[in-house]
Amino acid sequence: MNFNKSLKNFICFILLYTIFFTNTSVFYIFANEINEETTQQQDTTNEGTTESQNEDTTEGQNQIEDPLGLTAQSAVLIDAKTGIVIYDKDKDAKSYPASTTKILTALLAIENTKPTDILTHSHNAVFNIGPGSSHIGMRENEQITMEQALHGVLLASANEVCMAISEHISGSEEKFVELMNKRAKEIGAKNTHFANPHGFHDENHYITSYDMALIMKEAIKNEEFVKYISTTTYKIPATNIVNEERILNNSNKLILERSPYYYEYCIGGKTGFTDEAGNTLVTYAKKDNIELIAVVMKDEGFKVYDDTKSLFEYGFSNYETKEIFKKEGYKSKVSVFQKFKDKEILLGDIYALLEDNVSLSLPKSVDISKIEKVENIPAPVLAPINVGDKVGTLDFLYEGNKIYSVNILSENKMDIIDEKKLERQEKTKSVFNIILKILKYVLIGAVIVVIGLFIIMFITRSIVRIRKKRKRKSRYRYSNKPLKPIKNSRNRKNYRR
Repeated sequence: MNFNKSLKNFICFILLYTIFFTNTSVFYIFANEINEETTQQQDTTNEGTTESQNEDTTEGQNQIEDPLGLTAQSAVLIDAKTGIVIYDKDKDAKSYPASTTKILTALLAIENTKPTDILTHSHNAVFNIGPGSSHIGMRENEQITMEQALHGVLLASANEVCMAISEHISGSEEKFVELMNKRAKEIGAKNTHFANPHGFHDENHYITSYDMALIMKEAIKNEEFVKYISTTTYKIPATNIVNEERILNNSNKLILERSPYYYEYCIGGKTGFTDEAGNTLVTYAKKDNIELIAVVMKDEGFKVYDDTKSLFEYGFSNYETKEIFKKEGYKSKVSVFQKFKDKEILLGDIYALLEDNVSLSLPKSVDISKIEKVENIPAPVLAPINVGDKVGTLDFLYEGNKIYSVNILSENKMDIIDEKKLERQEKTKSVFNIILKILKYVLIGAVIVVIGLFIIMFITRSIVRIRKKRKRKSRYRYSNKPLKPIKNSRNRKNYRR
């Protein structure tokens, strides 16, 4: 009995152990499968997230279209005459201009001084230009002419000379900076702010490629400015303090024939560099009758020249001559006046025609149907006018910017009238005006009388109608009364009402 009982217990133990081991193994395997599946899902999720992030990053990097493959972070190419944008890479991005700032400083100097003006360098101008600034070694109280100073600014990028110019024009750097910002806004630079006259780095000193192109477009309208930026070498003779001459070499390698970066169509420009701004370059080029301005910001070393040449080559190869307007399609009537006794007397009208047909070399991307025509004839047009005299212009606008103007010429002649004749005409006119006034008042009086008569007639007729109506009503009431008999002496019956 005991043996059988022990055997039963042993068999039960074996069964329980087997069941426990089997369930534990199954649970372990099941748990491993769950962990592996979860891990795979996490890996898949991470992979998907990584791919998504990579795609987003790549998409963000590719948002700026740049078929030319420029290394610059921001760039623009515009037509120097019309301002039409031909190519841009993030042209409105905030950038630090570095020494290209000096384009505006030089422009203001040309506009507000004479080349022969004497410029004196103060202690502040010489020593307050920031560490590592570019300079030409001017001394305190050293004097040079404004022409020499501008060569120092635009060729050798002299910061101390910029400071001296700012003090010479405005009395202080701060006042000159105010003038810079005001002039920039007048030019159309909407996303620009200057903090100094030379471009030494300041977080509050910034611009965009497009704004810089507009400033350069304004600057090259001045022949003196173009002369400075196209000069390769210049000598400043001995001064009141330094006995030796200074030789200045242009830092723009695009105009140096000995340079591997020389570009035959480049007229001139301005270079710039700071650690924060990178390499910057603003350049003006001309080929045949096409003039272009290229601006490159935040570039890498000498690639600034490669990018600039790529922009110019793209621009010059993407122009075509387009017929905009035929002169036969325009004819206008213009009133002509003569001044007499502080008045303007109308003499008559003349017809006006266009001087010539309008054909322009424009970027191929320009849709000529979007070009607007605006007649600009200043008033008043005063006699004498001869055949062929200019009386105004017909302006052509593209995207709000004037791209061309053609003269409007007189087709007829209009002479002035002798003043004595004008006096007689004026007297006659005065008498005539008096007569007209009298007639006017007489006419007004007559109209009032007629209206009054009509009113009286209307009232009279109304009164008459009312009276007649009352009489009719009275007769009607009388006729409706019954007849009463009346005895007379002859015993006859008469009747009355």
